[in-house]
Amino acid sequence: MKLFKKIPKEIYIYILWGILVGIVNVGSLAFFMYKVGLNEILSNILSWVLYNFVSFITNRRMVFHTEAESIKEFSIELVNFYISRGFTLIVETGIIFLFVTILSWWAIGVKIFTAVLMIFLNYFISKHIVFKRRVRRHMDMDEDE
Repeated sequence: MKLFKKIPKEIYIYILWGILVGIVNVGSLAFFMYKVGLNEILSNILSWVLYNFVSFITNRRMVFHTEAESIKEFSIELVNFYISRGFTLIVETGIIFLFVTILSWWAIGVKIFTAVLMIFLNYFISKHIVFKRRVRRHMDMDEDE
């Protein structure tokens, strides 16, 4: 139990929101593939757009508690967020292409696996690159209280 006490509350919140937003990710993939009839790569890209729209909002407000002080600061955050998520989209699409398109594995199972992997990768990138400056300010404010 001591191990769980050493894990920052922020990680628990990120995982909770990651799971909830991950449902949007997997659900929209299934919708685009099975209801709309799109292939797995196009379905993954469209689900990525929806997933990251929701994820940016939840990361800023619920996890990292950022409040841009200017339009420029917000824009930098948004651009960095989408660039970093573009990187993880390439990784995720490569995994889906290999395991679903080439090896014919079950698309939803592979998507769930990649969604979990992306939660960890996106947390690291968001915390240490995208929201880094604002996170430190927020954490400094918490320590003063």
